[in-house]
Amino acid sequence: MLRGIYTSASSMVANQRRLDLISNNMANVNTTGYKKDGAMAASFPEMLISRLDENGATEIGRLGTGVSLEESYTDFSMGEIKKTGGKLDLALQGDGFFVVDTPAGERYTRNGDFSINQVGQVVTAQGYPVLGERGPIQIVPGRRISIDSNGRFHFDQLAGDQLRVVNFAEKQRLEKMGQNLYQTVAGMEANQAENYQVKQGYLEGANVSVISEMVKMIEVNRHFAANQKVIRAYDETLNRTVNDIASLK
Repeated sequence: MLRGIYTSASSMVANQRRLDLISNNMANVNTTGYKKDGAMAASFPEMLISRLDENGATEIGRLGTGVSLEESYTDFSMGEIKKTGGKLDLALQGDGFFVVDTPAGERYTRNGDFSINQVGQVVTAQGYPVLGERGPIQIVPGRRISIDSNGRFHFDQLAGDQLRVVNFAEKQRLEKMGQNLYQTVAGMEANQAENYQVKQGYLEGANVSVISEMVKMIEVNRHFAANQKVIRAYDETLNRTVNDIASLK
């Protein structure tokens, strides 16, 4: 009986973690360049149930012993490219990440909502410089800014630096660190991205479908409630066992 409680409890813990991921996805539905998270569940080893009779042991079936979330993952599929008209609104169509310079080192993002700081550098919403091939991208004051599909800045007829756009052989190993930024783990190497285009005046939306996430949330809540009922039933049975049956002695 206690095994049944543990099985239901493990499912509730796994569903709570799934609910956290879904809630975070929905909270970021309007975050530029956000990539949704998902989870992979794994079952604990099943137990073989047998019945002993005059013919020996007869297999009845298998008993599940619980479930856990094996790992979470990030879905790097593209979001919708939306036109904004902003001269420093940039979207990456295809693979790749912009490179930004943070106090903790280089970090990577798909959020191209950039602006210009007081010293003429192109920066993220958090104020981190956006990196080009020669360091932080620097504008030329008083000149019109245009950016070609390769990420090369042009100031009227003057060619400027080109954005660093990198990609990774194992994107799934990237870690989210908040502020819509990613960091690498040991052994990962940033390579020059190839299959991409920089679109000036556009931003990439989050790849989150509100309807899909709502359906998942309803499903998870129902599973959670069902396991609550199972644990409540076990609790009532144990209560009767301790208080009613034991009192008959």
